[in-house]
Amino acid sequence: MPSLRGNRTRPALSLASLLVLVSVVLVSLLPPAAPPARAQDPVEQMRAFWVAAHHNGFRNHPQVDELIENVERANANTVIVQMRRHGDSWYTRSIEPRAADRFLAPAEEFDALDYLIAKGHAHGIQVHAWLVVTVVCRDKDPLRGHPGHVCTHHGPHVPDPERWTTATYGGAQVGDLDFGHPAAINHMESVVENLLHNYPDLDGIHFDFIRYTERDYGYNRVSVDRFNRAHNLPPDNWPAPNDPAWSQWRRDRMTELMRRLYIRSKAIKPHIQMSVAAITWGGLGTYSANDWPNSVAYSRVFQDWRAWLEEGIIDFALPMHYFQEGKERTRNWYNGWLTWDRANSGRRAIVSGIGAWFNTSEQNIAQAQRALVPDEHNRALPGVAFYAYHNLFQGCNAENRRAFMDHLRNTIFAQPARPPAWPWVFYPSAGMLQGVAKIEGQVIPDATVSLIKGDTWVRDLPASADGWYGAVELEPGTYSIRVYDPGTEREAWYHGVEVWPGLVSYGS
Repeated sequence: MPSLRGNRTRPALSLASLLVLVSVVLVSLLPPAAPPARAQDPVEQMRAFWVAAHHNGFRNHPQVDELIENVERANANTVIVQMRRHGDSWYTRSIEPRAADRFLAPAEEFDALDYLIAKGHAHGIQVHAWLVVTVVCRDKDPLRGHPGHVCTHHGPHVPDPERWTTATYGGAQVGDLDFGHPAAINHMESVVENLLHNYPDLDGIHFDFIRYTERDYGYNRVSVDRFNRAHNLPPDNWPAPNDPAWSQWRRDRMTELMRRLYIRSKAIKPHIQMSVAAITWGGLGTYSANDWPNSVAYSRVFQDWRAWLEEGIIDFALPMHYFQEGKERTRNWYNGWLTWDRANSGRRAIVSGIGAWFNTSEQNIAQAQRALVPDEHNRALPGVAFYAYHNLFQGCNAENRRAFMDHLRNTIFAQPARPPAWPWVFYPSAGMLQGVAKIEGQVIPDATVSLIKGDTWVRDLPASADGWYGAVELEPGTYSIRVYDPGTEREAWYHGVEVWPGLVSYGS
């Protein structure tokens, strides 16, 4: 455009034109306005599929390719893949034997977890390793008797105290690890630590069956002996299944396991995401906080996952809301649990798990939609997960599974979504601590460990049978640690322990 100053023959501007020009100049000097939000801007929302090991999904390269293609097709972003089923491994670099599945491609040409991580990350999809915790020994398992399997040397047929598995109140031996036995905890820690060291790009670990099977389970001889000693009871005491102290003992053992797995995993990889498959069988009264002791999770299988959320020893819970949409009673149970979830996430988060095989594709979308809608207090759940990929609805097959993925993308998953960047994982303000309780170099089992910051007592921590203790959600700063032996009344002090945001510090 020619300069106004250079064109001396142009007529003078009218007052109206001059005002318009001045307005344009002034507007151009203002900072640019933010572009309007677009409907297709990504949100933070977990959109996940559980992928079971005993069905097609990741047994070879083409199945992984198809899985990732379908997840991307749905506008989803997370797969939770079963890497441990019965004390075995669907990944190659493991301390437990590789799964004896004749459909699993040979180890020399295929590591399912390696390929899943590489393929998933190339398409913006997170990979979480799903580990079944307690269930290890089943008579029909093809690895029965394998020299590297935990059941061969520590299963139901092995004499105490080398038997790490549980029993019923009536004395029937059961092939599930009993975490009242300290060696069972140590074994599970080794499995998880090995996994994290060998697959450093893994996004998360998901624990399933991290609970007892029922109220009359948990009678491992070593665990019962420990309980009797802790409560000054006779050595031949055999607690009743509904004994409140015995129930709390089993509850505490599962919480101890979860705390140890969480903290020890974060010490290896601070950004690893830890989750659990949480029990929500049936309904829960009024679904108020006071109802929790009546829940099946708390009272029958001793999985106090509400307390785990409050303490902060899981990053998110995936409650298994496996309820039929077509029946009024079970639909009401599902809706009641969604209400409970929104109000009881504690320090962490709850992602709703959907029992997809129960329902039609439309019913599953309806359940997912209700989970993602905010309540009257604007509390929304941060995602959903479908169980399971191989059977996403009644009559699911390879062809109509793809159609379901398209349907998800065209309805509830129309807006792109990133997996949640949990602030306590990726932008933490609190720290963690672990150590072994010692006095004069001697490990003190079951010690009381006190944390003091400045002149202020912070909390007491119970030490485990091997002296281990740990804590999360600690304010950064300098701490002193007191180790107290209740048996001898001796104590030891450790000063100058620094706690840093997002990291695991080491105490005594």
